[in-house]
Amino acid sequence: MAVEAAEWVPAQYPKDVDSVDLRRLTGVQPKGYKERTAGKRKRDAEQEEEDAAMQEDEQQQQPVIPSEKRQKADETTFRPVSGKVWKAPGQRASTVMKPATVGRKNWNKRMTEKAARKHLLEQKSEAVAAAKAKRKAAADQRKAAKERKQANQQKSAVVQKITNTATVKKMMKDKKQRKLLRTADTN
Repeated sequence: MAVEAAEWVPAQYPKDVDSVDLRRLTGVQPKGYKERTAGKRKRDAEQEEEDAAMQEDEQQQQPVIPSEKRQKADETTFRPVSGKVWKAPGQRASTVMKPATVGRKNWNKRMTEKAARKHLLEQKSEAVAAAKAKRKAAADQRKAAKERKQANQQKSAVVQKITNTATVKKMMKDKKQRKLLRTADTN
């Protein structure tokens, strides 16, 4: 079974919208654009004469029809009265100010969401507690290692026992030697 795909056609503007050529307007042209006038003046003058003649012909052919005071917006193409086709049709204030009933949820849905949120918060608190415990264990381990290192340094230090109290008194007077004095267990 062969299925033939229809050829894609891009979206087009509605045909009832009158298009106006704005390329000759100087205010619409891009910044820095400069129109070259050399050799065009003659053609422009001829074009203006032709346009004026065509307008006179059209005015003579078509009778003047009094237009409606206000044009109605077209609901199918969303074309507002102002002619700004990129704007969506406006809404009445009464429809905008109505309380939204779309967001209301039934009891079961609210309770399931509440339970899910509670479960998520419990998991989060458990994860935070686990991370705290891990950090505390690492800090305790570092502290124990530091204490062991200090104890080992004191054990392996080369010391000299001073039994004479006069030597100790002399050393207490000098600041550098006072730093060397330590009390230790002699046993």
